[in-house]
Amino acid sequence: MLRIGTAPCHILTFDLEEHFQAARSDSPVRRRHWSSFQSRVRTNVERIFELLAHHSTKTTFFALGWLTEQHPSVIRAVSAVGHEMACRGYGHELVAAQTSHSFREDIRRAKCFLEDVTGHPVVGFRAPSLSITTHTPWALPIVAEEGFLYDSSVLPIVHDLAGIPGANPWIHQLSWAGRSLWEIPPSTLNVGGFRIAIGGGGYLRALSYPVFKSLLSRIEARDEPIVVYVRSWEIDAGQPRMQGTLLSEFRHYLNLNKTAIRLHQLLRDFRFGPVCEMIHPICEQVRTGSPQMVPDLVTGDYTPGSPRLTTV
Repeated sequence: MLRIGTAPCHILTFDLEEHFQAARSDSPVRRRHWSSFQSRVRTNVERIFELLAHHSTKTTFFALGWLTEQHPSVIRAVSAVGHEMACRGYGHELVAAQTSHSFREDIRRAKCFLEDVTGHPVVGFRAPSLSITTHTPWALPIVAEEGFLYDSSVLPIVHDLAGIPGANPWIHQLSWAGRSLWEIPPSTLNVGGFRIAIGGGGYLRALSYPVFKSLLSRIEARDEPIVVYVRSWEIDAGQPRMQGTLLSEFRHYLNLNKTAIRLHQLLRDFRFGPVCEMIHPICEQVRTGSPQMVPDLVTGDYTPGSPRLTTV
C-alpha cells in the first residue's frame, strides 16, 4: 500500500450526478425531463471542495458525459484545482440495459466530452450504479479497448443492480489479448457471513461513524487500500424529494444531513488520494504515456482463498 510518511494512503472517489439521476428513482419517462429538474450539482461540488480543501486532500471525480455537457464549468473547476477527472459513461444507463455496441458508443462519447472540457486524458471508468455484472462479460474488455487504464465498477457481492459474486475484492490487473486494465474495486468486507459494499456512501450514512470507521480499519489492518465512493448528491440534505418506492426513498434520503460531518471525520482519520496517484503503475503510465511492466503480477479471475492480487 502507498504510504505518506508512516501513514497508509487510501482512495476516495466522488460520483458526480444529479439527485434525480439515482438509478433507483430514475425511469425512461423521468430521463426525458432531466433538463427541466433543478440542478444541484454546482452547489454540491462547492461543498465537497470546501471539505477536501480543509483536509488538503485530492480525490477522483467520476462524471457523466451528460453532466459534462450541461455543466462544463463545473467539470473544468474540478480539474483546475487538481482533482482527477474520470468517466461514468454518458447517460447513466445501466450496463445490462445496453448492447455491447451502444455501451462502447456511450463511454466513447463521454470520454471525448470530458477530455475536450478538461484538456487532460481521462484514464478511469466507473459504470453507472457499478452495474458491470456476470450478465455483461463483454463490458470490461470494451473499457480497455476504449483507452481506459483502470475500472472501478466491480463489486464482489450479491446485489440487485450490481455485483459479480466471488470476484477479486482487491486491486488487481486484468488482461485480454494484449489489452490490460486495472480493476479498483470499491471496498467490501465480510460481515456476519455476508460481503457488503462497506466503501459506499450508503453505509457511511446508515452506520454510526465509529462502526463505519472500525470496519474500514479492518481493511487497513490487512495493509490493503480502502476505496470509498460517495455520490455528490449524498451531501445535499436540501435536495427536492423525488417520488419512488418506499425502499428507494429510504435508501436515497437516509441521513443525508449527516454526510458532510461524517466525510469530515473520515478525512480526519484516514489519508486519501486520487486513483491515478495512488496506484503506482497507473501513475507512471499517465506520466510517461507508455505501458508499465509489472513483475510477478498475477492476472485473471480470482478464486476466494487464493493469494491476493494486490499490487500497490
